[in-house]
Amino acid sequence: MPSPVSNITVPWVPLADFDWSFARSGPLPWNQTVWSIIAVFTALPVWMTVELTVWIFYTFKRYSGLYFWSVLACTWGTTIHAIGFVLKFCVPQCNWIFSTVLAEIGWVGMVTGFSVVLYSRLRIVIGTSLPDRVIKLILAMIITDAFLFHVPTIVFQFGVSNSGTHEKFLPYMAPMERVQVMAFSIQEIIISGVYIYSSYAQRHETLHNGMGKTVMLLLWVQVIVILCDVVVIVLDYCEYFTLKAVLHSFVYAFKLQLEFVILNDLKARAEKPNFGLAPLEISHIHGGLGDREPNRLEFAPKSGVQNLWSSTFPPTPSSEPTSTETIPG
Repeated sequence: MPSPVSNITVPWVPLADFDWSFARSGPLPWNQTVWSIIAVFTALPVWMTVELTVWIFYTFKRYSGLYFWSVLACTWGTTIHAIGFVLKFCVPQCNWIFSTVLAEIGWVGMVTGFSVVLYSRLRIVIGTSLPDRVIKLILAMIITDAFLFHVPTIVFQFGVSNSGTHEKFLPYMAPMERVQVMAFSIQEIIISGVYIYSSYAQRHETLHNGMGKTVMLLLWVQVIVILCDVVVIVLDYCEYFTLKAVLHSFVYAFKLQLEFVILNDLKARAEKPNFGLAPLEISHIHGGLGDREPNRLEFAPKSGVQNLWSSTFPPTPSSEPTSTETIPG
């Protein structure tokens, strides 16, 4: 009985002659260095997704709200994106439509998902000091950019992924790729800039040493996020699309790990009754995208290892007021 598995031979290409741009189509040529890079930077975000998922369900007390779902969507978007591209580049037998659908779903989830993570955390980090119009403008920017840059990029990506229409869509895909990666990076830099500006102002308004350390941590995290965006932009503008596509998932998984650095710091702040910041309640984020009620991020209470698993279930409704950790001003 013949084996259902057939051998597929791909040509070997030296690293110096490897084409990383959109001009290359079909299975990825063989080069041990290139395939090793793909293997490493596909495995890393997959493992980081598992780790981040454990952190998410361990950290959050209630599994609902914009912040929770955006973090979860972005986390799994990184893995879906990575798997989609490894199927597209390294598995010639895989249907190109299936691999492209996976890659694009993951891309939307991790890119716009991360912007929503930053947006939903704005009120937690900065408190009520941010004007209404700024929150609304940031939300409008995220929604507008999603329609302006996701939709045409996905259409062109399907076009260049199909061997029959590759040449037709190639002139449009390369500039669109540069525009969208710059647009989404600028979007994240703008939101990060709001953090940096507001946090810097808060640092000078308080003499609390712990608050100064918290603000400096936030500043350094946002600087690292911006540097990650710069790496992605440089790769795209140098036409290293294949390398950028492989690294993209890892970059966003790394950004999410930095997000949990901030989350852990917020949790520590919530457990200190006098921290010298504007009133800020730490419980779970409730409300819709346009909700101006104080956002709440609910963590499991600290009591050694006091059964954090019990906090994974929402408390039953009660007429008694719910206790929340509050950071008084």
